[in-house]
Amino acid sequence: MHTPIIIIIIGLFIFWGHYLSGVFERKSIPDVLGLMFIGVLIGPIFHLIDPLSFGKFGSLFSNLVLVFILFESGTDLKISEVKASFKESVGITTVGFLTTWITIFLFCKFIFGLSVLSCLFIGATLGGTSSAVVIGLVKKISVRPKTSATLIIESAETDVFTLAIPLSILGLMITGEMNPGTVVSQFVSSLILALIFGITGAFLWSFIINKIPTLKTTKFSTPAFLFILYGITEYLNFSGPLTVLSFGIGIGNLQYFEPKLLEKVVPNQSIVLPPDEKVFFSEMVFLLRTFFFVFIGVSIQINRIDWLLWGALMTLVLYVLRILVVKMVITKTTPLLDKATMAIMIPKGLGAAVIATLPIQEGHPDGLVIQSICFSVILFSTLYCIILFFLLKRGLSLPFYNKFF
Repeated sequence: MHTPIIIIIIGLFIFWGHYLSGVFERKSIPDVLGLMFIGVLIGPIFHLIDPLSFGKFGSLFSNLVLVFILFESGTDLKISEVKASFKESVGITTVGFLTTWITIFLFCKFIFGLSVLSCLFIGATLGGTSSAVVIGLVKKISVRPKTSATLIIESAETDVFTLAIPLSILGLMITGEMNPGTVVSQFVSSLILALIFGITGAFLWSFIINKIPTLKTTKFSTPAFLFILYGITEYLNFSGPLTVLSFGIGIGNLQYFEPKLLEKVVPNQSIVLPPDEKVFFSEMVFLLRTFFFVFIGVSIQINRIDWLLWGALMTLVLYVLRILVVKMVITKTTPLLDKATMAIMIPKGLGAAVIATLPIQEGHPDGLVIQSICFSVILFSTLYCIILFFLLKRGLSLPFYNKFF
């Protein structure tokens, strides 16, 4: 495709994103649906764009989206909300991941007859939730701040599960070697050190902008530091998304973490992002989200209709089980709307799609079916989430959830 045509398409996508955003506000129809639909049309249906042609750019782009979205969300979270939701977020993350992992493992074993390791890989890859989808939707519905914090933190925490575990299983699938102790130590160190990196990075950045005041007048200085912090964390095989989220929380709440010894070095009043910089981040998030969901639609590849239908059924079962997970983990005093919102927020994102392509790249015999199953669940989990969100936003599905909660 010629460069001028690509530039025209980019401009049209941006206008389309603004149009869908306006439709969302008026009709309570998530803009994600329209963006993904465009991606599916130009990708797997009409084959105008091949996702393989993006090469490394696809993975880079998805990481950029996560950096901006998680940072912006982190700055909006208050430490009181994080503390109040910590127990529930850990509970729903752990129970939700294990439930998804076991359910998909059983489906893949008894329906597709795959090897144990392939089934474990698929389940672990699809065990998390998409930060981009969850954050975009949860901000559009009137739930408590504690509930928003729980879902946002869950989406970041599950990245640790869905990266460390599938990659470790893949190593065993390819080489036949995996040390369980190494997997556990990698998981724990990734979680803890990512949090330390994020909070420490917030202090460091606050110190830097106090020493170099000209940085406060630029719009890209904070993203630049954020990219460096994210890149270092990922290079060391820790959780970049969790680091970015904790950095954002630290920037917005540094006074709660700051030891008395640092008060004179890092003044609290200097760590608050100015309004114009917040507007800049919001615009960047909107722009990146627009292309992100189009890219997800383009990336969906289904090789057989029966695999597609089984993926739809598996996803439906996951949504039913999610209701039980919420009922088991979340307190009874939580409002009905909040519980119902938690029950539908299990969309799978582009990160899972990237992991799903690794076995076929490594030449594993189950690679094609693994990729197709994962893509099917990603497609339908996002589609179900958007439809259920629309029904919930209109109040049409609340009586249904009332029977369970």
